[in-house]
Amino acid sequence: MKQAIHFFLLLIIVLSSNAQDKNGLSPAEYLDPKENLVKPFEGTLEEFKREYFVGDLNGDLQKDSAFVSYKRVLSPDTTYLKECGQNVCYSRIQFSSKIPEMIMEAFSISVQDAGDVNGDGRNDLLVFLEGMQYNWGEIRLYSYHDNQWTLCQYGPAFLSDDDDYENRIVKAGNSYYLLEDVWNKDYTYFSRKKLKIKKLKPSK
Repeated sequence: MKQAIHFFLLLIIVLSSNAQDKNGLSPAEYLDPKENLVKPFEGTLEEFKREYFVGDLNGDLQKDSAFVSYKRVLSPDTTYLKECGQNVCYSRIQFSSKIPEMIMEAFSISVQDAGDVNGDGRNDLLVFLEGMQYNWGEIRLYSYHDNQWTLCQYGPAFLSDDDDYENRIVKAGNSYYLLEDVWNKDYTYFSRKKLKIKKLKPSK
């Protein structure tokens, strides 16, 4: 029964998603209210903005900043709701240097500097996405490789406390791994599983 419920919830998430490219990114026109219909809500709509320092992403020897923004609805008693005032919720990442912005389907996102874990000579970007299902979301590792964003690895993640965002990349031997969260067969607890991060050729 629990497996059926879990599958049904995942199916809802998939069916409610708009088209994304192979790297999990959405086009800028999806931010247009004409394309993304305004959804009725009760409360107030606010835009969340935050700057993150993420190191040298594009190999110009300058440290970059990532500017995250997304809209969220607060109920009349100021409780945060998983709503954004539109039919589909998107989060946006813009950068201090001439790096293309990233737009992702998510209620909210946060980012971390991952260092160079794929060996291409540039810092990589760890992105945490808040999903629809309780505190479950997704963790993604991106690299700005050959003048475009490349999704290097991803997996589900339980994101409830600050500790859930820490130590998500580990090294074993000469390889790096991204840690995802997976349920056991009975859905009574979850553990972390290693996903190998593929090495990329040095960027041009």
